[in-house]
This record gives sequence, structure tokens and C-alpha cells, in this order.
Amino acid sequence: MKTPCLAIVLLVSLPSIHAAETPSTHAAGSLFQEQMLSVLPSSPDLPKTDFAVSTTTDFAPSKGPWSTTCSEESVFLRSFHTVDQQGNPIELRVGKGGHLYSIQSKVGELVPPQWRHANHKTVSPWNDEVWQAVAVTSDPNKVFVHQSGCYVKPEEPPFYAPCLAQSWSPEDKSFTMLSWGIVPQLTSTLVSEVLYYTRYRFVAPGVVEVTSGLFDFGKRDYLWLNTPWGGVRQTALGELWIADKSERGTAKWLNPLPRFGAAHDGALDSAANTGGWMAFAEEGQNPNRYAMGLTFGRDDFPTAGMNPALLPRDKTLIRFGQAGGKETRNYIVAVVIPRLGVISGHGVWWRYYISFGAFDALKKQCPDWADKTSGGEMVFPAGSSETRTLDQCIESDAIPREAALDSDLSRSTVLIPWPQTGHLPVFAFQLKKDSTWVVTTDASKYAAAGEKDSKGQELYSVATSFSQIRLLGFIPKATQ
Repeated sequence: MKTPCLAIVLLVSLPSIHAAETPSTHAAGSLFQEQMLSVLPSSPDLPKTDFAVSTTTDFAPSKGPWSTTCSEESVFLRSFHTVDQQGNPIELRVGKGGHLYSIQSKVGELVPPQWRHANHKTVSPWNDEVWQAVAVTSDPNKVFVHQSGCYVKPEEPPFYAPCLAQSWSPEDKSFTMLSWGIVPQLTSTLVSEVLYYTRYRFVAPGVVEVTSGLFDFGKRDYLWLNTPWGGVRQTALGELWIADKSERGTAKWLNPLPRFGAAHDGALDSAANTGGWMAFAEEGQNPNRYAMGLTFGRDDFPTAGMNPALLPRDKTLIRFGQAGGKETRNYIVAVVIPRLGVISGHGVWWRYYISFGAFDALKKQCPDWADKTSGGEMVFPAGSSETRTLDQCIESDAIPREAALDSDLSRSTVLIPWPQTGHLPVFAFQLKKDSTWVVTTDASKYAAAGEKDSKGQELYSVATSFSQIRLLGFIPKATQ
């Protein structure tokens, strides 16, 4: 890093994949990492098409331009280069949390410029105005858990959700990663209890399949999910179209756009009232003007046999609108709120598609991708898993030999690579205050800020407590 930034590392015993030319899916990783990333459902079988995707972890500044003065290098994890539906180059950049923070297209940058009003007294670089998943709890208070990162004061370095494992498969043109969600406020009454599993798969020229999984390992339920929360620059794609329910391949232009923000709820609609997709397009009459499509389906994904608690609402909802005027907020917001929620000890997943290309061609293709949009309960592998002990983690340098183990753990504690109901993640943290390492299942124990809010509730801060964060595996609560 060229600028100060809280160091967030990959699981060191599971080496990251650095080069674009990595020859196989897990060539640079272990079987433990392979299984750690194996919890998302298989992708649908799709016709093979001939197009190239390259990826790199080498950072170079994007074209932007960005409103924030924060270092882009602090958020960067990996970039992907491919083509849109008409063969024009396109670049997607993934941040450390697994969020899409930059999309460079034929018409320039599509992700909003990271505007933040000075009255907020905090900055939000590549944290709000990005494509990400968000989980919300209402117990005891409404608390958001971002896939991206947290707000910081202007003089502080940015902080992003830690990437815990990652893998690129050139054969499948897919990138899978695991991250620990972060409460966006620097201090909060809640330490995140959400793990995000994310897979980006390039399935056709200009089409990306996104599968987002959430596992809740805590005591609270997250019954309001945004998958995704996102949006575009209005100066690039100034029109918003919602697919028509009655006629396939047609859409309605929302003109004027509803307002979206603190004083406005934007427009809210049921996915079932639409054709299952929306599109952002350049302003004008040219049928070949540039556009970006987003699918959310029509709520026809199978739910039979699912735990009813994972279906907290009858309908998938969509929210959309303009965040402020062009002069102050160059941002059209789009949010998908699936029927799904996640409860303690369980996981859910949601699959959607984003596409890039000429508007009229995109309108013809989006209905097919909307048909493939789906979701459900996360089903963990039933077969035997790799295991390792904390002693083996020490021997392989995943954690320092001098790391302190909490009293409920020992060097012989056996870890598995994927979560299950009744299991807890085992984290290793390097503490900022003295650079020592601790291994624990209780992140809040070490994230305490030593303060209380106006209601007397304890406050916690992950960003100011830890300088390195690693996930070692999972153990059943019964072993405690």
C-alpha cells in the first residue's frame, strides 16, 4: 500500500491466487480452501460462447474520475477485463469485500463517483455508491452490515470488509471469494455476524452471473437483505427502464425519476408486477445507445421445503430512484430486496445477472437472464470435509506460534472448512493496541471500544481494534 490503510490479509495458510494466468481453479490454494469456497450452489448449465476474460491482482489506478480523495489502492482486490455484447472492452473491479466498485465501459465509468456531503463529517470511499450485498437486522435496533466497508473520518484511512479466501477459475471464467461483512459505522452496538460468499461468473459476452450467499453465525436475524444494493452515474446512463410484465422484451421508461434518499423512499414495487429486470440506458433515441441490465426475476424460484423463517415476506421488492440532483449526487439507485432473509445458524443465496451492451439488444436478452434469476437456502456439503487443528495452523504459519488461544480452544481443536448450523467461525486477529495475536470465536470480546451509547449499550469497533483478520475454520458450539 502506498497510503496508510488497515492491513487486511487472506488466510495465509491458503495462499491467494495472484497471477491472471493461474492454470487451474485452486492450483495456488489447498483443498481446505477449495472446500471453504464450495458452499454456493452450482451455476446453471449454459451454452458455451467464445470470449476472453483476463484478471489480475496488480493495481493500476482506474480512469474514474472519483470525488473521493482516498486511495483507490486501499479498496482494490482484483480486476477483470472482457467485452460487452457488441465486443467493446469492459473492465470490472472487485473490492476487498467482494463488492463491485468500478465498471469501466464504452461510455466511461458507470459506478457513481463516491460523493459525500461535507455536513456528514465522514467519508464513504467505495462503500455506499457501489454494487454490494447488505444485510439488515431489527433486533434490537436496525443495524446494517455492508459487504463493502465502513464510513471513516476524512483524516482516517479507509477500512474494508476483509477478504478471507479467494479463487479464480479460468476454465469456468468464475471468481469466488469469502469475506466478513462490516457494520458501516466506525463504532456500533453490533459486531457483524455475517459471512458473505460471492461468485462472479462471466457467462457470455457482456453478461456476468452474480451468486451471493450469506451465512448468519450470530444471535440476531437479518430479515431484510439487499442483493444487490447498487446504482449508476446519471451522467453516463441517465434513463431507468423497468421491464413490462405483459409483453416480453419491453420496458417502461421512468420519467421523471422518483427521488431516493433520507427524505424520500424512492419508488417501491413488487418484482411480480414487472418483467423481472431493469435497465439503465444513455439518454436519447438511438436504439443502440449504451445500457446496463439488472435482473431480479419474477418470484418464481422454488421455495417448497424451505424453512418458513427464511421467507420473511411474500414478494421480492425493488426500490429505485435518483439520489439527489445531478449537481450534487450523480447517482441513480437500484436495490433488490428478495423474499429471503437469514436467521441464526442458517444461510441463504441469491443469483442475478448484470449485462452490458446496446439497449435494444439488451432488452431482447434480459428476459432470458431474468428466467434464470433464483435463490434459496444455503445447503452445506454433506460429504466428509478436510479438517485441521489449531496446532496445524501454527505449524503452517497460518497463525504465529505465540498467538493466544481463548480458553474454549486448544491446539488440538479441530476445524472444518464450511459453516453449519450450530457452528462458529474461529478467527485470528492481530490487535492494534499491542500487535499481539488472539484466536477466538468471540470477535466482540476484542472489538470492545470501551464506550457506551446514550442507552448504555456497549460499543464495538472492528476497524480500530484489528490490524489483521483471518478465518481459520469452523467448530461446533458444543465443543466450547
